[in-house]
Amino acid sequence: MSGEREPFNKTPEEYFDVELPIDGGWFEAPEKNEEVDNTPEFLTEDAELEDALDKIWGIASEYHLDPFPTTFDLAPAKIINQIAAYNIPNRFSHWTFGRNYRVQRTQYEHGMGKIYELVINSDPAQAYLMENNAPIDNKLVMAHVLGHTDFFKHNKLFENTKRDMPAIAARSAERFHGYEESEGSMEVEKFLDAVLSLDEYSDPYNPDRPYKDDEIEQWTRTAQRKLDLENMPVENKFADIMAIGGVKKQAEVRRNKKAVVHIPPEPDQDILGFLRNHAPYLEDWQRDVIDVVRDESNYFFPQKRTKIMNEGWAAYWHKRIMREMGTRGHITNSEDESWMHLHAGIVTESGKSLNPYHVGMKMYEYLEDYYNGNLNAKETDWLERQGKTVYPKYDGPLEDSPATEALRDIMIHNDDQSFMRNYFDKNIADRLHMYTYETKTDYFGNEYKVVKSNGWEDIRSQLVNMLDNNGTPRISVIESDYARSSELYLAHDFDGRALDQDYINKTLPYVYQIWQKTVHLETYDGDEGGKLVYKYDGHSITTYKKS
Repeated sequence: MSGEREPFNKTPEEYFDVELPIDGGWFEAPEKNEEVDNTPEFLTEDAELEDALDKIWGIASEYHLDPFPTTFDLAPAKIINQIAAYNIPNRFSHWTFGRNYRVQRTQYEHGMGKIYELVINSDPAQAYLMENNAPIDNKLVMAHVLGHTDFFKHNKLFENTKRDMPAIAARSAERFHGYEESEGSMEVEKFLDAVLSLDEYSDPYNPDRPYKDDEIEQWTRTAQRKLDLENMPVENKFADIMAIGGVKKQAEVRRNKKAVVHIPPEPDQDILGFLRNHAPYLEDWQRDVIDVVRDESNYFFPQKRTKIMNEGWAAYWHKRIMREMGTRGHITNSEDESWMHLHAGIVTESGKSLNPYHVGMKMYEYLEDYYNGNLNAKETDWLERQGKTVYPKYDGPLEDSPATEALRDIMIHNDDQSFMRNYFDKNIADRLHMYTYETKTDYFGNEYKVVKSNGWEDIRSQLVNMLDNNGTPRISVIESDYARSSELYLAHDFDGRALDQDYINKTLPYVYQIWQKTVHLETYDGDEGGKLVYKYDGHSITTYKKS
């Protein structure tokens, strides 16, 4: 398989030739343990995984998967928990990452859960296998990872991803370390607290937002063109292409009226980008911190938008690949039973929350049956009554089936929201045993849940709404000179879901910390209707009505 994938590496030491941040500080990469790494047992397992990866990669290729070159490293639980806490190797230090690590480490040490898969969206992709997992568990993880890296490479939302983000993050962390030395670690961490509280408010569709002077120049040109057009007589608006005289009249209009630029000219949901450019008192290092957090937020955006599709794609293909491994005799009967047991745990239904592995995989399996004409009589009858296409039965190999091509097209061109909107129907709702419920309170004040609807359209609507904007409230910058006092005015685009009061109380002071002037946040008044504005002046939060 030379040239199709990166080599299998049995230890992560070379990858960790620099220090990684953890717990608000730094830790040294573990030294290579020659006594352990060169034991016959270790070398035998290494060779077994190397051979399995060749076979897994070959089967994936037969099914038309086309992943990035992928490097797999065996790593101890400590290293894997640390990388998972930071999301990107070599990322800057912050206390929240240390908190995440402690939670993950505690869960692992007390048998409450462990991380089986860890893959970095980069080119080449970097994946980690836990060294004390059973070999069959790591074989399943390798198959699962190839599903992810195929998805990373081909889904349209990932087209503009910075595939060298681990290297970018390492350079950013080094600069942050310098800021800690020059400004003080507490000052940097305090500012990071504020910026990270807004890390959802970026614009992944405009990652290269111009800096302040260029941005204002662009806004000014746009405003001037609009003003010129508004003040030009109708008969002269297109005179520049009809007669030379019109050009002179346009020039006269421009000399007579000069546009005044409102900042921002339109509601701006890229709050981080706006603050980077227009917060009046920031220092250069603070603008760099905002840039880094904004850049990393844009890097993670596609993964947040495709959680169900991405995890479902990986689970769907690891199941197919591992079944084929068993059929071809590449794993023993005992291993066959072991991976199925692990797979069942990964995709098990949850009574409390939506399991993206389960829902995504079941969606792909249903669509496979749909395009290959393998639905049962009840499902086919419903499609016919709805006037939907019923495909003829296909009995050939899956890799050559109509479904394989259709699923790849769906994977490439959708995110979770469009996936549910376009492909969720009654048949998949029935397969998933899905329903909506509501919370009620009895006479004694005890809460309980009752089924509200099992209608598939209601379920689809709730799923689509839940996935809107990654579940994040839509908040925009409206005015940067509110009340002509350089106060910042934000507005919440109410979609039926009220803002959490605790969210408001914690976030407004952080915005103030960056803007350093009074901040207003307009939202819907759930009690009386109309608009309610929260105001933070650096001391306390107050409210007032807005008509």
